[in-house]
Amino acid sequence: MALQQVITSMLDDLSQQQPIQTALCIGQQVQYQQDTIQWQHFNASELLNLPFTQRYDLAVVFFYSEEFTVLPLSQQNQLLVKLRDLWAKRIVLIAHQAQTPQLRALGFQQLLDASAGNTAQYALQCWQFNILTYKQVPDWLNAKFWANPENWDKYRW
Repeated sequence: MALQQVITSMLDDLSQQQPIQTALCIGQQVQYQQDTIQWQHFNASELLNLPFTQRYDLAVVFFYSEEFTVLPLSQQNQLLVKLRDLWAKRIVLIAHQAQTPQLRALGFQQLLDASAGNTAQYALQCWQFNILTYKQVPDWLNAKFWANPENWDKYRW
């Protein structure tokens, strides 16, 4: 299956999960035929220098493109953190297999591995960051284990 077909299918699935009205694209243009999405395209260095003005519903990043590979690792990480924390609610990222440790360290989850069975170092993988599903809520994080009003004025801390 071609990369463009995979991206189109993934965008269809994502828009069914949550509506996408605004989207950001970095690295190359996305060919997605849906009139309800307003696309903005930036290059990597441009986005690093832009002030924050709006939070997008989705960012699609082609992390394997030339404009990312010329950036130092610190600027790559800065860009991904800026996207993750400020610019986008969800990020879909296409990257090389060699970038796996970097993406895992930043909290991205792997969606698709096109490198399975392929020994090439630069086989592509698809990653996602969704702030709503980033971290599972631990079972101890509830009212039962927090305020304990029944213990007020009984114990001295």
